[in-house]
Amino acid sequence: MTDGFTVKIAGLKELQSKFKSLDGELQKVLSDAVSAGAAVVERDAKIRVPVVTGNLRNSIKELKKTESSGKVESQVGTDVIYGPYVEYRKPYLRPSLDENEREIEQAIEMKIKQIIGRYK
Repeated sequence: MTDGFTVKIAGLKELQSKFKSLDGELQKVLSDAVSAGAAVVERDAKIRVPVVTGNLRNSIKELKKTESSGKVESQVGTDVIYGPYVEYRKPYLRPSLDENEREIEQAIEMKIKQIIGRYK
């Protein structure tokens, strides 16, 4: 990706201890939750990005990487070569992250609660 940013979850060890009962599904739970937060950023960036042909807007997506250490990381960005230049002139990614922090947190929290609810 030539343009993007990273969302990190703090307190992962505490969260992992609370999910002990989920055993091997912890990575999937965290991955789904982080993707829910990334979807907020992706949706807003697609609204904010300047559109001439639609190519840049259509290229904005989530790129997820899950590591075996229990760390789940998600990036939203574009692989279009001129994406960084547009971001510099008329930011669309950074504001989508900065101005939606609460909604991102709520999306992550709601997804975790939804998944936990299946195990009650």
